[in-house]
Amino acid sequence: MKAVFLTGPNEFSIQDVAEPIPKRDEVLIQVRMAGICGTDVHLLRGRNPFAKYPLIPGHEFMGEVLKAPTRSKLKKGDKVTVFPEVGCGKCPACRGGRLVHCPEFKFVGVHLPGGGFCERVAVPYQRVFPLPRRMEDKVGAMVEPTAVAVHANKRAGIGHGRKVVIIGGGTIGLLIAQVARAYGALCVVLSEPIADRRKIARALGFQLICNPNEEELPSFVQNKIGFPDVVFDVVGTVKTLDDSQSMTRPNGKIVLIALPPTVGLGVPYLPIFAKELQIIGSRTYFVKDFPEAIRLLNSKKVRVHPIISQILPLEKFEEALDHLEKEPEKYVKILIQPPSYSERQKKVVIARSEIPRLSTYLSRPL
Repeated sequence: MKAVFLTGPNEFSIQDVAEPIPKRDEVLIQVRMAGICGTDVHLLRGRNPFAKYPLIPGHEFMGEVLKAPTRSKLKKGDKVTVFPEVGCGKCPACRGGRLVHCPEFKFVGVHLPGGGFCERVAVPYQRVFPLPRRMEDKVGAMVEPTAVAVHANKRAGIGHGRKVVIIGGGTIGLLIAQVARAYGALCVVLSEPIADRRKIARALGFQLICNPNEEELPSFVQNKIGFPDVVFDVVGTVKTLDDSQSMTRPNGKIVLIALPPTVGLGVPYLPIFAKELQIIGSRTYFVKDFPEAIRLLNSKKVRVHPIISQILPLEKFEEALDHLEKEPEKYVKILIQPPSYSERQKKVVIARSEIPRLSTYLSRPL
């Protein structure tokens, strides 16, 4: 089968690799859609300090069950997504569904092989989540990043009446904003320098949008909503952290989402101490965040269509990567579609047009 195979920093290509052979407790999945995220870009370019080579990257994906163990209660043709974290399975964190807190925590597609930028994967059934039958593939591929947003909001304790600021209007920032609104935030301010991303935010119904290249964010926030209860920093620079500290109310919360470019940012300690600010890290998600993400997407309380900029076949993976790196003003989220699925869909479309009398038969789920 075809897959993106990564052997080292900037050393990747689409190669023929061995087909996965599922074990007794594993589900064989045909990957139908996979998303490229910032973590993948850093990984492929050698900027992720946690990477372990070689591997097939990709941790945001959905697919179709080809084969599943009976005890999984999954059946052939089911739409599913995959929880990409792995722990020891024995510690209190693992037993509580908090795998990111496990001392042996690993991430598929970063620390472990088996990522989703390929045609098929074999995954233990315990890490497979069923999707609603009518959920679009491109929406199903966005469960993982939506779970990141769900987790961040839960870490912040977002609820009714909260005043919220999100610094960064990329995929995660736009998802955090929507989850905060769904959880009852009184007002949501989004800061984003790229004009097209501000347009997406407006299309999603947000009105309090700051261009930090033209206005100082703390002043904008103060004039619009006063002191926020929570600031989500999805950028992770000295400037954004300084702004976060200056604008957050005393005893407020600053939630750090971004992986900073350097180990330390030299953030002043005194403002944190003086205002008794709560600094909260939010790295990935817990197991329970996946069903919640699926619920929000299925109910359309979180919408992803405006965020998805492009869908490309697997053979154009490097082109997609270039788009995200070189044209961030145009591309936010790009999804990858493996060749076997897209080619199969093309054949079905041709068959339907050439043999209309078989339409009843061909309309059955593939």
